[in-house]
Amino acid sequence: MNIQKVMLVSHHAHPQIVTGAEKALLMFGSACQSVHLEVLWISPTPGLSYERAIQMGMDTRLVSFPFLWNLIYNPNELVEELSIFQQAADDSELNEVIATYSPDLIVSNSAINGMPALIARKRKIPVWWYIHEVIPKLDGIDRFLSMIHSHSDRVLVPSMTVAQSISQGNNTASSVQLLPYGVEIPSYPSLIGNRQKVRNQNGWTYNHVVIGWFGSVYQGKGLLELIRACSFLKNQEKTIILLAAGNIGDPGYFNVCQEEAKLLESVEFRYLGALPHIEEVLASVDMVVVPSIVEEAFPNVALEAMSFGKPVVAFESGGLKEIVVNGETGLLAGTGDIVLLSSYIQDLVHESAKRVRMGTKGRKRAVNLFRKEIFQRRVQKIIQQK
Repeated sequence: MNIQKVMLVSHHAHPQIVTGAEKALLMFGSACQSVHLEVLWISPTPGLSYERAIQMGMDTRLVSFPFLWNLIYNPNELVEELSIFQQAADDSELNEVIATYSPDLIVSNSAINGMPALIARKRKIPVWWYIHEVIPKLDGIDRFLSMIHSHSDRVLVPSMTVAQSISQGNNTASSVQLLPYGVEIPSYPSLIGNRQKVRNQNGWTYNHVVIGWFGSVYQGKGLLELIRACSFLKNQEKTIILLAAGNIGDPGYFNVCQEEAKLLESVEFRYLGALPHIEEVLASVDMVVVPSIVEEAFPNVALEAMSFGKPVVAFESGGLKEIVVNGETGLLAGTGDIVLLSSYIQDLVHESAKRVRMGTKGRKRAVNLFRKEIFQRRVQKIIQQK
């Protein structure tokens, strides 16, 4: 395959944050640029990921087109939505842009982003579909899985958890290729400097233990479960702070979390809002908790925490089991088991040496398996494959 022009089609653009899926697509674009390919970034709306694509020197276009939102919000209506979706492809603005740009390859980001694949298949343009979600086992889902495989020359997945979920019904028509996310590895001087800066600003001493939670605030990410787990913690001469940062995806759920946090006796809860950059705050915490109660594909926040030398405490949800080595780089509890989660957090609150040991091993794992340069080499290798 002779590839000179690549179109990257994003499914999302938030004004304040860049999701893990968007970070992966931006890094994919960077890998393409490093081998001198022309890259066009397509986004449905303006937002932070769109701005970063511009800063990276990509050509960019804002193009409005629909998504398969029922996969997430109303799966029972997905089959009907698919029919409408397929009919709308020919008359879409995205179809016109693809016809004008005439790319050699289209990379579609996210399972809900099916329109690029439909158009590319009709125009006989190679398409790679990068799936960042664990596809649920639902009645009628086989039709959607068939569409993924029949309209993709290659399906890219960040984890074996995702690969297994799209193999439901033995749909194996297309080539499924593992492409785990990459992560920037910060230098030790920057980690130390940012940690001291934030902790000094907040008056945190060695006696303060800061638990970090980062993500979109909605039920699936488990902030409420973490707050409830923290209700079991005993400070025992330590000042424990639960620091949460992320956009509010569900205001009602966020209000429940705030009310629950008011009941905490041994833990101080602080919510920082959505942060466009989490580097300084991430450096300042002592551990990161990822209490997702949905099947995670390959949560980028766990990789970032490890790259910063932070132990990760998490539910063993989906792809988290492929990132965190239980007992080595962090601790995994059964999904929803807040008592065990609390026990693990309590253990790390009072054992600083264990935090350091796990954090060091986690950073080494991130460097050896997930650093940005490894991701870029994997992308370049896939591009060069016949």
